[in-house]
Amino acid sequence: MTDETFVVELAGRSWSLPHLPFRVIKSIQPVLFKVYEDAAQAGPSALAETQIDNLAAAAWRAIAFVEPTLSFDDFLTMSFSVADLLTALPAVAQAAGLRVQTAATAEASPEPGKSISTP
Repeated sequence: MTDETFVVELAGRSWSLPHLPFRVIKSIQPVLFKVYEDAAQAGPSALAETQIDNLAAAAWRAIAFVEPTLSFDDFLTMSFSVADLLTALPAVAQAAGLRVQTAATAEASPEPGKSISTP
């Protein structure tokens, strides 16, 4: 692991997240995988309230690692939108050990099942 940090900005506040420990990662990654999968299939406008709640909980768990005095209730009373939460999620995902794929890396990536070597 490196000393790299990932900046999360919500409600006019900013947190620099380190690479998170496994105890935090195991509660964040499954939620992120599921929501990213659902959003890829149906688009972010189709997120259900439960998914939004789970995303908020994942973001809070990551932030609470660096600000342990921030309760979940206090986090939920902060003024931010679902769009703000979605904008913050790539940094949370990276801190949880996920690789965030951009359009540029998607274009450079081979199709699944295709060889990347030349004959």
